[in-house]
Amino acid sequence: MATAPALDTQARVIIALALREVHTLYGGKSLGYLWAIFQTAFGVAVFWAVRYFAHAAAPHGMTVLTYLVSGFGIWNIIAQNLSKCMAAIDGNRALLTFPQVTPLDIMLARCLVVTSTQVVSMAIILGCGILFGYALQIADLGLLIYAIFLASLLGLGLGATLGSLAFYVPALHQIVPMIMRLLFFASGVFYSVSTFSHRVGDFLMLNPIMQIIELVRTALSNSYTSPYADVWYVTQVTVCSLFLGMLLERYVRRKVTQ
Repeated sequence: MATAPALDTQARVIIALALREVHTLYGGKSLGYLWAIFQTAFGVAVFWAVRYFAHAAAPHGMTVLTYLVSGFGIWNIIAQNLSKCMAAIDGNRALLTFPQVTPLDIMLARCLVVTSTQVVSMAIILGCGILFGYALQIADLGLLIYAIFLASLLGLGLGATLGSLAFYVPALHQIVPMIMRLLFFASGVFYSVSTFSHRVGDFLMLNPIMQIIELVRTALSNSYTSPYADVWYVTQVTVCSLFLGMLLERYVRRKVTQ
């Protein structure tokens, strides 16, 4: 069992790696930290325009802004955590020569930066919407926090699993981004699973990303409870991905440091 000094050292390492990651991601860009907000806002604006010209109102009694921000925000948390954690080993071999630094530390640091950045971006965009008269309903704050927590851990688990496998199968670095492009259109980022028949909805909800997005939209609407979302299912998938990812990371860690 880890001692208090060991945990303190690991925490310091993770914080230092997180600060390094922040500087690497945003310190060298002219827009700095605003770039993360612009990325999410641009995606929301594009699909908002599509829905506007198609005369498509947001379902569940939500505003279009809340509806799209919840979809893009959760997608970005999962997809970016996955890609950042997957690249943690190959992109930081020099850091891994230090005995205090492990691949898991780098993944946790990246996960912390990505999740906090996206949560702040979502909050700022929704806050700007409120200033312009758009209503924001938080029906279940506990569910909202838990769903965001699940999104972060799911990205971490999938990233750790795929990153460890990519150590032996480098082609995964090219294959996974293609799969993620397909999943973007199959995860309910800009549409609701309730628009499909029950048979199709049950199939689509095998995708844990869509499950989490539906949970967030349920938490942000007083008039909607997703008939498909299953907290227990997505929790199981997340825990399994974390368990497999941590197991593979421990195995790969020995190979990297040899």
